[in-house]
Amino acid sequence: MPFPRFRERSIIVALASLVLLPAIASSQSAVISGHVTAAASGEPLPESRVVVIGTTLFASTNATGQYTIRGVPAGTFEIRVLRVGYAEQKKPITLSAGQNGTLDFAMATVVVKLQEVVTTATGEQRRVELGNNVANIDAATRTQNAPVTDVASLLVGQAAGVQVMPGNTTGTGARIRIRGTNSLSLVNDPIYIIDGVRMTSPNGSQSGNIFTGGAIQSRAQDINPDEIENIEIVKGPSAATLYGTDAANGVIVITTKRGRAGATQYNVFGEEGAIHDYNTWPTAYTLLGHTAAAPTTPIRCTLSTVSAGTCLSDSLAKFNLFKDPFTTPLGTGSRKNAGLQVSGGSDVVRFFTSGEYEDEIGVLKIPEFDVRRLDTTGVNILQEWRQPNEMTRSTMRANLNATPSPKLDLAISSGFIHLMTRLPQSDNNALGLLSNGFGGPGFANPGPGYTDVST
Repeated sequence: MPFPRFRERSIIVALASLVLLPAIASSQSAVISGHVTAAASGEPLPESRVVVIGTTLFASTNATGQYTIRGVPAGTFEIRVLRVGYAEQKKPITLSAGQNGTLDFAMATVVVKLQEVVTTATGEQRRVELGNNVANIDAATRTQNAPVTDVASLLVGQAAGVQVMPGNTTGTGARIRIRGTNSLSLVNDPIYIIDGVRMTSPNGSQSGNIFTGGAIQSRAQDINPDEIENIEIVKGPSAATLYGTDAANGVIVITTKRGRAGATQYNVFGEEGAIHDYNTWPTAYTLLGHTAAAPTTPIRCTLSTVSAGTCLSDSLAKFNLFKDPFTTPLGTGSRKNAGLQVSGGSDVVRFFTSGEYEDEIGVLKIPEFDVRRLDTTGVNILQEWRQPNEMTRSTMRANLNATPSPKLDLAISSGFIHLMTRLPQSDNNALGLLSNGFGGPGFANPGPGYTDVST
């Protein structure tokens, strides 16, 4: 019977094809194998992912760093190796049908940047989870690389939308504005949060700028910048949402330094220098002349008397109060600073202690003509008259962290600040020298200017 015989032969051919086709395909594919090790130590890197780019073929290295990728078709491919903590590496390979290839990789370590964490009123959050912009300033690094003397120096040019107008004399505070001025009549200063505690930092009349010529102080200037680890600036409506309506002008969140587990580290530092005033001060001019009736008697002319013809101008006198060594109220100031920081601890207890002393004398002084005048009248010149602008600051801080159990973390922060600031007092007669004129009796009798300098 021919029909059954033909059917049996068809079934046999089909079964043979199913068996032989994988063998034929296997003979035409290639195998890639090799080892993945660390470049520095040569140790094997298990769990490294080896991928054939452009295909779905991949493999992971075993405990000895070995990998094997089977079923690779003929052609030129690029093999990529990925592992956390090591730089990505790629190598090309060309395979022909049935050829096996070997590729070894020596991986170089790289620094892995962790996700940034921002501290807010609701706790620590990942930066990617925040719906608002928070500027972050690495204060610990900046104090080592820049001439920082106060908190305002840390903020200058470090965050978009933050304007810092530093004080112009020793001991005066800075005006800090976040996203400009928000009110013409109310306070525009941000609030300060130090290690989770709000600090009072009023400016203006609350800070004692009466009779100081407009020089203001700020409690924010009391903070020692060498004790700060990090500063975060919260802006916009989100600041008021997190910290209340008082934070409508923004929030400056300050985190002080903490100890880390390890050997005890000591940091001793100090500086000393001079302070000079390099401003260009304008020169005052006086028009001198005479009258027709008394041509030999010099008088001071004004524009009105010249136009009226009652004063005939013949000369011009000039005088710069700040360039004359006999009348200038500017001298050479000085600055001294010394401190010590100790930190360390174990996994259970960590500590950070710091102490610093700072003394800065401004450039203002009592003019030489007043010194001679007081000497001749027998008046004892007090030290605050000779140095009307001075600031001394002593700070101490102790931060302690303890982890008695995996579920309990204790933190204690303490700080002490002793600040003495002397600002020059304004005096309506301070320009008595100019009011008496120059080129005439004013030079011989400078007037009562600068005799009222006091604390």
